[in-house]
Amino acid sequence: MRTFLRPHFIGGPAWQRLREDGRRLLELAARVARHAFEGDVSRLCAFLGTPEAEARWVRLDPGAPDVVLSRLDAFLAPGGPRFIEVNSDAPAGFGYGDRMAELFTQLPIFRAFARAHRVSYRPSIPALTEAVLRAASARGGSSVTVAIVDWEEVKTRADQQILREAFVARGARCLLADPRSIERRGGRLIAGGQAVDVVYRRAVLSELVDREDEVRDFLRAYAEGAAVFVNSFRCRLSEDKAFLALLTDEAFAPMLTQDERALVARTVPWTRKLEERRTTKDGREVDLLSFVRDHRAGLVLKPAHGYGGRDVLIGDETAPAEWDEAVHAGAGQPWVVQERVSIPEEPFPTFEEGSLRFEMLNVNANPFYVLGSEAGAVTRASRGAVINVSAGGGSVPMFVVG
Repeated sequence: MRTFLRPHFIGGPAWQRLREDGRRLLELAARVARHAFEGDVSRLCAFLGTPEAEARWVRLDPGAPDVVLSRLDAFLAPGGPRFIEVNSDAPAGFGYGDRMAELFTQLPIFRAFARAHRVSYRPSIPALTEAVLRAASARGGSSVTVAIVDWEEVKTRADQQILREAFVARGARCLLADPRSIERRGGRLIAGGQAVDVVYRRAVLSELVDREDEVRDFLRAYAEGAAVFVNSFRCRLSEDKAFLALLTDEAFAPMLTQDERALVARTVPWTRKLEERRTTKDGREVDLLSFVRDHRAGLVLKPAHGYGGRDVLIGDETAPAEWDEAVHAGAGQPWVVQERVSIPEEPFPTFEEGSLRFEMLNVNANPFYVLGSEAGAVTRASRGAVINVSAGGGSVPMFVVG
């Protein structure tokens, strides 16, 4: 995990606004995901353009809650946070944030800062472990076995090892398991020779269905309810980039109360599926594709089902010909266009090639939520406008000052 030489500091009022607006947005998203299109998940999948290979798993209903663990991606603006994505399909970083915070608080310079300022950190791991173990308790039994399931070769394996230590400290058996090694035996999900009560799933659904032949027992165990899954595959609905198009599109405004529409307008940038249609922008009707071509500098194009910052096009960083080609190719495909949000910059010390210097980096704030309640946050920083660890950015813990 690449990190930087200082944490991110946020003022108390900004933190309260971030956590509360995010909580309300997630509550709204969960309700809309359950009730959009009169509760018909197939119609919602059709709107989102969910590939059928994924939709057939999303249509299975294991019961509420669909989402236990979430992370929101936001930019902090003077008027409050602007949330650009919901990450519920295996959000990462809970362990990294807490471990980095421990390291920073041990530094003499941080201790000196904390003596002069009221500074606090909200840990994420306790809420996560409590929620996962509570989900496991529904199956009964005096002991709990947790399997953290992801591909063995993933770069975030260390984050999972940190969380495994936390589960063991809580008295649970916990192992890291590759979905390819999962077995079904006697109606139970078996990992590492042990019957598992709850799967803390870190492998994302799109990768699982892409390798379905290799993980067939794992997927069947989900369908048969052989273990509790956190999160369920239903989380894929609000994770979809096109889901924000549903929240912000005037065609679906009747689903929201006036107060909810005001919340969305304030916290979510204008987002639309990239398709041939007429829609509204800033109170006036526009031809969507023509508008996207003509207003490249203020827009972002991204694949609706992507993650890790892959294939995101920033309008003012993209050549006009390349932008037009992307609009043409993406129209009617599962792509979205989103209003570009101003990206905050902050100075960070960097030490490279034996030299210490300060550099302005782009930052976004990523609050975690567990069962809808805020559970701390991390901050990601990058030299580029696409701020993502997988895309070359770094991560630091967030501390609240004041």
